[in-house]
Amino acid sequence: MYPGIPYEGIDRREYLRRKNGGDSDKNLASPRIREEAESVGIDLRYDLIDKIPNTAYAHHLLEWSLDYKLQHELAEALFEAYFCRGIDIGDPNALIEVSESVGLSKTDVEQSLNSVSGKVDMTDYLDLAREHEIYSVPGYLFDNGYLLPGAQAEETIGHVLRRISEKSA
Repeated sequence: MYPGIPYEGIDRREYLRRKNGGDSDKNLASPRIREEAESVGIDLRYDLIDKIPNTAYAHHLLEWSLDYKLQHELAEALFEAYFCRGIDIGDPNALIEVSESVGLSKTDVEQSLNSVSGKVDMTDYLDLAREHEIYSVPGYLFDNGYLLPGAQAEETIGHVLRRISEKSA
């Protein structure tokens, strides 16, 4: 989640070099994340990602797509586009294409993006995340205020949901 970087994004190799020092591996991903992804049939292709995008427009579209009941589908499509195909999800044209793939109208998506061109304000969302101590994505905040941070195995999520359900009953 990088809504605060320049709208044109930043070079991923340079970012990793500065963050991790030295010559960072472009295919860098923790073994746990790779194993979890592979266990559910996801082929993460970090090697295809050249740029770390500003995700403000993508987050705007996710919020906007809620009215069309396509938020989940769009989130999945954005994930797949970026992590599996290396598509720059900070590029408005790429966002239009991905949005169309889940059934959103090109004209509606263009109008929505044009309405916030260069001025997506993520402050409220980032403040809310900090308020709930969410510092990683994904983060699952349940209605009872319970937070499950970071990428989790299906079994872990299932266990947490059962525990929450038992406590709510």
